[in-house]
Amino acid sequence: MFQNGQRIVCINDDFEPWVFDLYRALPKRNSIYTVREMKVGRSNPQFVIDDDANLTIGHAEYDILLLLEELHNPDDPHSSIQQELGFRAERFAPLEEDLEEEEAVELVGVGHEQETKILPSGGVGWN
Repeated sequence: MFQNGQRIVCINDDFEPWVFDLYRALPKRNSIYTVREMKVGRSNPQFVIDDDANLTIGHAEYDILLLLEELHNPDDPHSSIQQELGFRAERFAPLEEDLEEEEAVELVGVGHEQETKILPSGGVGWN
């Protein structure tokens, strides 16, 4: 799963029509974002209109939702607790560059730092 501060890329920006009425900002496919927070929340709600024409959620699935540094949205108007509308984690993938950086660190080894110096001749020296 993801961690706070991790850079991710949106892989699915297909949203149901009702989403455009509730959210101010939506992620776009192939755009890069930063995880601000992960939480449990509702997704795929089934809306019900009662006899007084009030819109409520009759059923929803529970899911891991992400809040993103770059996007801020209002609180969920259908929730009894105050919480910002988030996005299902499955809409995102880890950014490849971040994965490569983590692998490179693992290859060098824990506690072994290597310093690179640019030599006056234009060559590279290792310490």
